Amino acid sequence: MKKQLTIADVLKMFLQHIKLIIIVTILGALVAFLYVTYMVTPMYSTSALILVQNGNTFETDINSSSSNKSLSGEKVNMSDISSSQMLANTCSTLFTVDPDMKSIISGADISISVVEDSYFLRISSTSSDPHTAANIANLVANTAPQVFKKYFGDAGKVDTVEEANVPSSPSSPNRSRYVLIGLLIGLVLSLAISFLLEIIDTTIKPGDDLYKLYDIPVFAEIVDFESEGGAKKK
Repeated sequence: MKKQLTIADVLKMFLQHIKLIIIVTILGALVAFLYVTYMVTPMYSTSALILVQNGNTFETDINSSSSNKSLSGEKVNMSDISSSQMLANTCSTLFTVDPDMKSIISGADISISVVEDSYFLRISSTSSDPHTAANIANLVANTAPQVFKKYFGDAGKVDTVEEANVPSSPSSPNRSRYVLIGLLIGLVLSLAISFLLEIIDTTIKPGDDLYKLYDIPVFAEIVDFESEGGAKKK
């Protein structure tokens, strides 16, 4: 006859296996900690900040040779760039497709983005080596004025506002998150094991099990005094 489990039975079952649940949960967190410590490569992130400014001759020099420089097969029309903010947005793309910049950032994890509602460009670099991350970000920032001048001439300028510092601690992986995930996996696994042990347990226990199987109440139990190890119910 199949064993019927209620919510109360499940809770009682988990309490009976509380030691197993605690041990497996802690083991899950320990395995996750060891994995993130010895198997996952730490990555370091840093960033440099540059300022893009529109020059006085930017709009008046529309027909100059600098306005006809090619950018990935497209013409850079200076009449379309009317402010420093728009210029900064243009440079965020320019600095990633220019051949000189490509030779620097090739194979590196670099992102160049405009700081919202400003003329600043944030050059972010990520590497497994903290010094490499800082060096690449600073190299891109130092090369930016030359690339800008190649396309726009004296129509503006680019200045480094903040150099990238060597990060002292990794930005990833997040050890706390890994340990938390390990805890959750260990907890779920321990609950599943506890539930499985209860399902495959076909032994009949006194009291409630007898009542559930035969619908007959148990009024008394006979103690077996001859059993090894002390008194035992039967």
